[in-house]
Amino acid sequence: MTTIAVFGHKKPDTDAIVSAIVMTYWLNQQGIDAKSYRLDNINQETKFLIELAKVRLPELLTHLEPDQPAALVDHNESQQSIANLADAHICYLVDHHKLGDLTTAEPAYIRFEPVGSTSTILYQMLKERNLLISQQMATLMAGAIISDTLNLTGPTTTDSDKQALQAVIHLAGIHDINSFANQLFDAKSNISDLTDDALVTTDYKQFIFSNKKWAIASIETVKPDVVLSRIEGIQQASELIRQRDGLDYMLVIIVDILKQQSWAVGSNDAQNKIIEQAFDTRLNDKLLDLGNLVSRKKQFVPTLEAFYAQ
Repeated sequence: MTTIAVFGHKKPDTDAIVSAIVMTYWLNQQGIDAKSYRLDNINQETKFLIELAKVRLPELLTHLEPDQPAALVDHNESQQSIANLADAHICYLVDHHKLGDLTTAEPAYIRFEPVGSTSTILYQMLKERNLLISQQMATLMAGAIISDTLNLTGPTTTDSDKQALQAVIHLAGIHDINSFANQLFDAKSNISDLTDDALVTTDYKQFIFSNKKWAIASIETVKPDVVLSRIEGIQQASELIRQRDGLDYMLVIIVDILKQQSWAVGSNDAQNKIIEQAFDTRLNDKLLDLGNLVSRKKQFVPTLEAFYAQ
């Protein structure tokens, strides 16, 4: 059998990269030939975690061969995946997001669960098969669960995430969860080397709402003042990205991880009106206050879906 290509979504966050590595480990441990890949550059948080765990960074994947067997993790929408995904043979799909537009030519192993992190699901899969969880894999999963659930404080957090994190923290030999989380978030908040374009697109996903093409970029930080000091550059980059990617709307949201609050960056009049109506807010000095909303998956996307469903 041809080697299975395992990969997460474009503009990968930590969970997308870790899920690809751990899913590959899950397959390899069962004697199945698989290799992990990434679809784009990684962020500083992921870089910190990869180096801490002392694992190899997945290679960049730009194209799939015809009928290439593929395992998708942490996404199931075609616009978030590799460009020629239609050429692939999807044989595995593990995710924690809402059901997207993907289909499979043949029956596939599909695992969806409403949890805060794909790594939580992969921990469960490893346990169900009684597979050894190495210290490296445990460290990676701990970092990914903390990242995706904002250290178990985000609205997507479930009891399954809490149980999985406690287990992998122990296996990883990490003694202070909060200290570990702070190291991850500090790394994520290091944006000094990022251009405005890179800052906006580091955590960026595309969606279709009522035939309108949106992108929602999330800038999670423990240093919101540093991000806000670059607001004009972020606005300019957002408009260029909107035009470049053929988008109708480009929404950038700044999330304060510690205070659990967020702001949408002001854009053109049409988009600002949509955000004002959908989120019951008002534009004030280039920002729209979104209160304690912090989750793209569970709060930002459903709110826009509800707006268009009216």
